[in-house]
Amino acid sequence: MVLFGINKREMKEKYYVIAKTISRWKIDSRIENFLGYMADRTEFWKRMYILYYKIFDRQYYQGGIKRINEEIKRQRIGYDVFVNGGGDKCHLQRDLMYSLHRYGVSFEEYFIFKFYEKNHIGRRQYNNLKLQYGYCELLNKDSIRDLFEDKGTCYRKLKKYYKRELIVVCGDEDLQELTMFIRSHKSFIVKPLTGHSGTGIKIVKDFCGDILTFFYMMKEQGAFVLEELINQHPAMSVLHPESINTVRLATFKIQNEVYIVGAALRMGTGHSNVDNAGAGGIYAGIDIEHGFVCSMARDNRSNEYSVHPDTKCKLVGFDLPEWRKAIELVKELASVVEGATVISWDLAYSDKGWLVVEGNDVGEPYLLQAPLQIGLKDRMISLIDKYFQ
Repeated sequence: MVLFGINKREMKEKYYVIAKTISRWKIDSRIENFLGYMADRTEFWKRMYILYYKIFDRQYYQGGIKRINEEIKRQRIGYDVFVNGGGDKCHLQRDLMYSLHRYGVSFEEYFIFKFYEKNHIGRRQYNNLKLQYGYCELLNKDSIRDLFEDKGTCYRKLKKYYKRELIVVCGDEDLQELTMFIRSHKSFIVKPLTGHSGTGIKIVKDFCGDILTFFYMMKEQGAFVLEELINQHPAMSVLHPESINTVRLATFKIQNEVYIVGAALRMGTGHSNVDNAGAGGIYAGIDIEHGFVCSMARDNRSNEYSVHPDTKCKLVGFDLPEWRKAIELVKELASVVEGATVISWDLAYSDKGWLVVEGNDVGEPYLLQAPLQIGLKDRMISLIDKYFQ
């Protein structure tokens, strides 16, 4: 189809899907597609593109302006680079709003991917969370989201790969199991039954309180899981002993073949016991073929680290232990989950070897792209091409 002399494929990317499970971030109309195409080329059309959203999605636009200003305050490094390059705050606000609707990047991802330094061609190389939701809806069965959202169901499905005990506590009927668990494991981790990004996670060490009091206190907050602590191997605790430092590996399954899309090392900082970037953690790229850290680490505010900020452990060149076994593990994991094409896995290295911490039905694409500032969208599209052959 041609609009105003422009082929539709030039205005909309291949396999583009607006996911049903997240807030609508784009009006998928011919006029919007045309304005977006023109906005890629001149500042005038960028203003027209934003005006379109200001008129036809005013509530989203007004909320976006507020969040843009909040993100600019957080991202002082990126803001300073933009201003020093000759831009101003109004120009940056427009570019953030344009990038949201044109590419799907969140305001945080805009800074993580350093979009303020990239042109349209460079920006199109990056996959992002909104696009990833669309890819997953296109490629994964609906049941996969429910499987990975529920930690208890996922544990029962993949129990042998966890290499540790986990119980689900929903109501009074689970009190006896909880009591037996705590008597066996004086130290453990507590997580909400559903959730992500390290939210609501608590570590309990040397529990000596009243079990019944603990049970009712936790039950008031909703269903939860108790999980045996991972005994992290010294080869990984040297990075940051307070947290379990994990490897994120994204897999793409086509029939009986499992491909690795990307890999990243995640580490906690300070006194935090989680390594999630959203909770202040840092992350670095991993060479998939050889299993060593191949980039500086960074956080979500554009700070970069050649050594860990707390332990001073050298990061660039750090070798992951028994790397081939980690690759073998995620390929086996991807193979046993029916209906799952695109999954992100978090692995830890313990005294029992590599084990799965959890699986993510979507997974944040920025972890795999930001450290080296290399986009993986073309890689995803080529794999989707192969999937549909």
